[in-house]
Amino acid sequence: MKINYLGGRGEPLLMIHGWGVNSEIWISLVDKLKFFASVYVVDLPGMGGSSSISPYTLDNIAKEIKANVPIKRFNILGWSLGGQVAMSMAIRMPEFVERLILISTTPCFVEKKDWPYGVNKKFFSNFEMEAKQNLDNTLMKFFLIQTRDMGDSKNVMRSLKKTFIEIKDENKSGMHLALNVLKETDLRNEVKKIDKPTLIITGDKDKLTSLKASIWLYEKIKGATLKEIKGANHMPFISHRETMTESVKKFLQNDQ
Repeated sequence: MKINYLGGRGEPLLMIHGWGVNSEIWISLVDKLKFFASVYVVDLPGMGGSSSISPYTLDNIAKEIKANVPIKRFNILGWSLGGQVAMSMAIRMPEFVERLILISTTPCFVEKKDWPYGVNKKFFSNFEMEAKQNLDNTLMKFFLIQTRDMGDSKNVMRSLKKTFIEIKDENKSGMHLALNVLKETDLRNEVKKIDKPTLIITGDKDKLTSLKASIWLYEKIKGATLKEIKGANHMPFISHRETMTESVKKFLQNDQ
């Protein structure tokens, strides 16, 4: 698994990206965070510079990260699928986690009879099928959903293309397996075990992980803090970088 240290000063911060991209998605944010955190970024299995793993499960992703990072204890920032990985680490290996920052994430990505806050089940099944037929086109569709309503969406799309333009053939299977993790993961019965200081950041225009899912997490994780960013979609670290940076800084420096 590829984990890079990008420098900075302050406590170590491990950043875990979401599905369909790699750690380069963080570049513009890292430049801000390095003023108050020592930043490490990971490429999830089957994305960026990391090979896929078997079996490809949320727990195994967490174990791979723990086995490959050079420091025993981190603040962890996870976005979308990366947020689910971060929650899994806080639940199953709490000794590894200092603080938790969850960005645009959810305990359960796909809707269920008792979970109305996920994406439509039929939509996700169609998306999964399209990904198997043409992954590149599906990624573009995925990014369009995430960047909708962003004021500078064309430039955002150009920067996003750089994070997936070189998907290795051997890693495409990992991308499909990661989609299955999104489909199958359901942490609702376990998030109450999280006892770390937790910041939840969400955009009120997020089409993939709803504001209501973030509010649900906020209510279930003891002592959590919720930051709603008005006008933000699924990528507040791109569309509202300054606001997000300030929120993360205050949280890590215990100045809330």
